[in-house]
Amino acid sequence: MDKIEFIKMHGLGNDFVIIDRRRNIIEINRKITNKLSDRRSGPGCDQIITIDKPDSNNYDANIKIFNPEGDEAEACGNGTRCVAKILSEELNKSKINLKSKAGILEANILTNNLISVNLGKISNEWNKIPLSKKMDTLNVPINLGLLDKGVAVNIGNPHIVFILQDIDKCDLKKYGPKIENHNFFPEKINLEIIQIIDENKIKMKVWERGVGITPACGSGACAAAYASSIKKYTNKDVEVILDRGSLSIEIKNDEAIMTGPAEISYKGFIEKEKNA
Repeated sequence: MDKIEFIKMHGLGNDFVIIDRRRNIIEINRKITNKLSDRRSGPGCDQIITIDKPDSNNYDANIKIFNPEGDEAEACGNGTRCVAKILSEELNKSKINLKSKAGILEANILTNNLISVNLGKISNEWNKIPLSKKMDTLNVPINLGLLDKGVAVNIGNPHIVFILQDIDKCDLKKYGPKIENHNFFPEKINLEIIQIIDENKIKMKVWERGVGITPACGSGACAAAYASSIKKYTNKDVEVILDRGSLSIEIKNDEAIMTGPAEISYKGFIEKEKNA
């Protein structure tokens, strides 16, 4: 059987299996994503990311992001930082441009193992998120337990953010699937619940579309920072506290710039089944 080589990486516990396809083209299908993401029979991860040759000199590589069920995601902030770390070490460059389904993402390698990524423009237009019908995206009329009137945005992928007094009192396992699959969201949605600590700091928990509860989400942190600032709870430059550390988010000209760590856990391979 053929081998699929991979690099296991994470950003604050949000983990990825990264496959470099620049020299060896490997077809990614549901059977492979299921095997790679399984934490009992495979390396386990929140998402699978592939690195492909660039088709332009304007960027260093193409990337594709897959959820465990095999569907392709548009953007992933933590995963982008992980790929940027790999390529910066390989190419000896401090600035890496990656083309994703969400557009070209610019990453800068900073000191102390930190990487900054500009995830691009944030939109709160209902049809760009997208929502199933026109409504106030700053007060989406959902009321489920503690979750009331969320802020819906798109930052390469769709998010809804709810601001709570105490996020530890909200059962994400209960409400995550209901929000993700709500009929307001034709492409499903990522869910963030946040708690305001002060004007420069928030706490966040996340339910990722197609994944479930994850320790961190880079695009979700950007969505949370945008929501808290547009609601006038915080400044546009905030620290987002997650289960295993923090991300720094700056909202500038309606663009989100995220800074945080990226780490390699290990490198390995799995056997590819003949009919996979």
